[in-house]
Amino acid sequence: MKKILLMLTAAVMAFPVMAVNQHDSAGQVLLMPYYKVRDGQNTLLSVINTSGDTKAIKVRFMEAMNSREVLDFNMYMSPYDVWTAAIKPTKEGAMLVTNDLTCTTPAIPKEGVEFRPYAYNGQLPDYPLDGGPTDLDRTREGHIEVIEMGIA
Repeated sequence: MKKILLMLTAAVMAFPVMAVNQHDSAGQVLLMPYYKVRDGQNTLLSVINTSGDTKAIKVRFMEAMNSREVLDFNMYMSPYDVWTAAIKPTKEGAMLVTNDLTCTTPAIPKEGVEFRPYAYNGQLPDYPLDGGPTDLDRTREGHIEVIEMGIA
């Protein structure tokens, strides 16, 4: 079974990301241990479907303080598809931008989508306040989870 591959480039440094059930840097679950958009840095990422199968993938962005979710979506990758995106700072927090045409649900608009504080600022009943700051600055550092949900 072929796997998906995630490569991260932050500033001018490249970090390969390890995967669960790893074979040649590919697997069903990819955990990018750190993203940062502070001090003039952006985080650039690519997800590569290295197989001839269509993949359904869950992508989740978690803030660094308490691993609360700040953005998630499903992605549907065609065989040998490559999805590229960037996390960049906004005035108050961070956002995801991409010009890629890989299908996502919900769709990512051309202007990008800002990371959201709802899982840590008390606005959602299932996510109570966690004692940390409640502003968007908290979204500027965190980690990314890429999970293969199925093969078509």
